[in-house]
Amino acid sequence: MLWPAAALAHATLESTSPARGALVAHEPSDVVFGFDQTVEGNFGAVRVYDSRGNRVDQGDAFHPGGTGSLIGSHLKPGLPKGSYTATYRVVSADGHIVSGGFLFSIGRAGLGAGLTVAQLLGKSKTGAATEIAFGAARALQFGSIAVAVGAFAFLMLIWLPALSALAGGSEAWRAASEAFARRLRVLLLLAALVGAISALAGVVLEAAEAAGISGWAALKPHVLNEEIGTRFGKFWTAGAAAWLGVGVVATGLLSPRARRAPVLRPASLGAAGLAPPTLPGRILTVVMGVPLALLVLLPVVSGHGDTQHPVGVMFAATLIHVTAVSVWFGGLATVLVALPAATRRLEGPDRIRLLVGVVSRFSPFALGAVIVLLTTGLVQSYVEIRHFNLVTSTPFGRAVLIKFCVLIALIGLGAFNQRRLLPRLRSLARAGQAAGQAGVLLRRSIRTEVALLVVVFGVVGALASYAPSIAQYSGPYQTTTNIGPEQLQLVLDPARVGSNQLHLYLIDPKTGAPIDNAQQLTVAESLPSKQIGPLNQSGVKSGPGHYTVPGVLLNVPGTWSLAVTILVSKFDEYTATVKVPVQ
Repeated sequence: MLWPAAALAHATLESTSPARGALVAHEPSDVVFGFDQTVEGNFGAVRVYDSRGNRVDQGDAFHPGGTGSLIGSHLKPGLPKGSYTATYRVVSADGHIVSGGFLFSIGRAGLGAGLTVAQLLGKSKTGAATEIAFGAARALQFGSIAVAVGAFAFLMLIWLPALSALAGGSEAWRAASEAFARRLRVLLLLAALVGAISALAGVVLEAAEAAGISGWAALKPHVLNEEIGTRFGKFWTAGAAAWLGVGVVATGLLSPRARRAPVLRPASLGAAGLAPPTLPGRILTVVMGVPLALLVLLPVVSGHGDTQHPVGVMFAATLIHVTAVSVWFGGLATVLVALPAATRRLEGPDRIRLLVGVVSRFSPFALGAVIVLLTTGLVQSYVEIRHFNLVTSTPFGRAVLIKFCVLIALIGLGAFNQRRLLPRLRSLARAGQAAGQAGVLLRRSIRTEVALLVVVFGVVGALASYAPSIAQYSGPYQTTTNIGPEQLQLVLDPARVGSNQLHLYLIDPKTGAPIDNAQQLTVAESLPSKQIGPLNQSGVKSGPGHYTVPGVLLNVPGTWSLAVTILVSKFDEYTATVKVPVQ
């Protein structure tokens, strides 16, 4: 009752104007595609080709009547009679690219573009280098967010309280606090630089994918203007601006020489020693906290977290998930990069006392972050995958599985640190001895954790480009495959347990026109995992090249195999098997 059965992911085509395969008496003014959700696209989102493969649209993609779920393009006037192929390449609400097409005729049927819809779309497809670069930009963006947010949280929640409790009055402690501040500033500046570059690169690469061009070709004002007007473009451009704010604040307020820098200062006039650092004032908290809060929202509002139903659950789970991984990864990065700079300024017992004090304070936060990550990750996985068989049978599911396997390894390392290394370091600190081999093992363990988390961010970059596995269950399920020399389009509606309607279309792969040569069409349904079937049914002709099979009973969830057989003559018969997920 709590979980809606429908899932909103990639946009699904619901209608076309003219209709698929239609023969119209007069040239239409435009070609329009209708989807089940708002879509966005640039001037090349809708293209129409004649029989020679030349474009006959005006390239002015627009939303008819201002309706976001409709997108079309006007045709050039005075088109000759014949058949034309229309294609679309648009951006769905979750930032992913969806594409397809159909054939229609004006006046009389003729040859289409001489190329299949897939071939025509391939002419406007980005290369593998652009797709890989886009995944890398996402991974760098998410990693930069985690480093910056986690480092600032470490400063406020771990370092300053520990320094206030442990610092002595010697000049070495002042040098240690300043060394930590300098390293922290470098860490934040590096995160801001990588974050800003990857955000701007993401806008360019998303524009390239939407337009079906290379990344270099997308560096044109009119292409970038179109992309910045999209949902993804707006958020990632705002992200680049937020990174600029982080860099400015880190340069100024976190400098050890700044008046409000979080470092030890000489005591007031007439007193000896050092004054403990005060917690960051409201100015630092606001000017650094606001852009970081906006950056935490970036992965949520530009991906599945803001589009996948139930949106309220996914939005909250993704936001908490991003915050938790930031506290963990950013904290580890700070321990690895900034903390050694501080401990090296101290000698003897003070060095290990600071190390143990800081790591001991960070350990409960890291443990809490891991628990939150597991909890929210399971929620996200259930919403986006929902069925165990899809864990290994879909790219999204496999990426999630890799992510969880790496997380299990990270939990093992954390348990080793918590149960073995920290108790040993505490004993050494109480005895006033150096960290020695225990300190070396701790550094190695943290380096391994950081390296594994970098792998996780790479997987997350890939996850953002995949459709959630549950999207296959959004119904109706549609796919296209070859059956002999012909093309078979299969639509199972609603692709759920119970009675379903099966539509089968036989199409000429070159022209996109329906083929009406099947003397008989049969379908055999089976579910191998449950040893069900085959269940044989005959198709009923519903139009040229169109067959329906009403009342297809699929009473068990799983991945069903539909074996479609067409008899075209006494001697020629073709069969194609399609795997269909049923919820």
